[in-house]
Amino acid sequence: MKKILNLLLLGAVSLMTISCATTRIPADYSGIVCGETVFDVQPNGTVKVSFCVEIPAGYFEKRITFSIMPSILYANGDVKELPYYTVQGYGVIDTDYPVVDWSVQQVLCYSTTIPYHDGLATATLQIKGWTYNCLSKEELYLPLCNWAVAVPLTPVLPVYMAHVASESEARAALRGKVYFPVNGYTVTNTVATQPEITRVLNSLRQLSSREDFQITRIEIEGNASPEGTSRVNEPLAKRRADNTRNFFAKALKDQGYTKEVPASAWIVTSTTGMGFWNEFYTTMKESNISNKDQLAEKFIRLASDPVEAERQIRIEIATNAEVKNVMFPLLRYGSIAVNFEPITLSADEIRIIADNQPEYLTPNDIIQAGMEMDPDQAIILYKRSLVRYPEAVELYVNLAYNQIQKNELEAAQQTLAEGMLVADQQSEKDMIQLQRACIAMKQGQYDEAASALNEISDKEASRYYRGVLAVYQQENEKALNLLSGSKDINYAIALLNNNKVKEALNVLQGLDQDCAYTLYVTGLAYGRLNENAKAAEYKAKAFQLDPSLRYLDN
Repeated sequence: MKKILNLLLLGAVSLMTISCATTRIPADYSGIVCGETVFDVQPNGTVKVSFCVEIPAGYFEKRITFSIMPSILYANGDVKELPYYTVQGYGVIDTDYPVVDWSVQQVLCYSTTIPYHDGLATATLQIKGWTYNCLSKEELYLPLCNWAVAVPLTPVLPVYMAHVASESEARAALRGKVYFPVNGYTVTNTVATQPEITRVLNSLRQLSSREDFQITRIEIEGNASPEGTSRVNEPLAKRRADNTRNFFAKALKDQGYTKEVPASAWIVTSTTGMGFWNEFYTTMKESNISNKDQLAEKFIRLASDPVEAERQIRIEIATNAEVKNVMFPLLRYGSIAVNFEPITLSADEIRIIADNQPEYLTPNDIIQAGMEMDPDQAIILYKRSLVRYPEAVELYVNLAYNQIQKNELEAAQQTLAEGMLVADQQSEKDMIQLQRACIAMKQGQYDEAASALNEISDKEASRYYRGVLAVYQQENEKALNLLSGSKDINYAIALLNNNKVKEALNVLQGLDQDCAYTLYVTGLAYGRLNENAKAAEYKAKAFQLDPSLRYLDN
């Protein structure tokens, strides 16, 4: 009996020894296959995270407990632990984990949900595995795999870069007229105190006190209205020109202009009939003719064809009694145009002058003033200025820009159509086509935008705006390539939409920090880096500068 007990005890010990000998824990997880993670954005504002881990048959023995331990690693180093998923072999006792048979292949599928937020854009899902042997007390804690978090983020729209003209070749001049009675040519006291010439003389007096006011040319023109014959009108127009010149030569001294005006600076001419298209157009726009806007639209189309313009103007006077009655008195004139070197004006001076004496603002002055005005004020300024400078294409472009800011897209398109009629240089036409492309982008009419860009000869500008169009169309790689030469806000946005967040932030930090949209996009970038305090700080600054940006953040 004792011998039998000894044999049984020896067998038990042998079995335990064999059991312990087979107890093992793997050296690593090289045999485990970690499936690709799926990130699925849910309607309730969460992201479902799911993946599967495949463990080969016999990889673990029956006493092994295995735990999948995922976490979110954010770009700023913060870590968010996710719920663990643990299973155990059937040889493990006293736990509540699901039991699996490690002798056969196991596919363990994990799923959880996390809140959706911008910090996920640059985050990484880290998946680690923990293995524990309940008999030997061995354990192993190593990474299984990492996956970049892939969630569809709301694309950042480009800054609306409607083309703005920064300068014009047109130059300012003091322009005025004296009006003569039928067959008259003498500048009497009544003629010399008419409101229009009085306004010019007042402006001349104010300018004469400036050291930088230097007259370069004085153009005098005498004109006779078309009701007379050429035999009468030609000498009449010449007398009006000569007398206007004599009157203004004396007026220069009377208004305090003491600098010498050489004889070569005086250009005295006379015309009959309609004279210059610009004079007729300007006079008509400043008149009280009831349908002057319709007439202006008609005649602006003739700006590049003065012969046809004069013919059509004569037809209009012959067939339209109102035009005849209003325009004939306005065409019996002596005109004065005082050209001078550009003067340096402050923004405040420009605003005051624009309201009171716009005749000696250059288109450049008008553009600079318009850039510092809100869209409503700028629209008024540009419309008034186009009466004075109807062929300054830059003014049409900038008027349209401000109309676009007010979302007055049809009015902007009409403005650009009028500008195209007077554009005679390819560079001017390019400006208008760029503006048209921007309107089409704003309307989501991307084919029309591309068509307008096809008409542009400026390859560099065309490339840039094609890049902006690619941002609108969410063609992110294309946008990045086309905008790479600009290093501006839209390039930063293209980087951000390509999830190159740190690169975008480097560009943004080199841009104007007083620009609301730059600050807003900087806030978005910090949000995607999980720097939430900085994101809130930059967005708050942006909203303070431009409260309308708040709607983008909803």
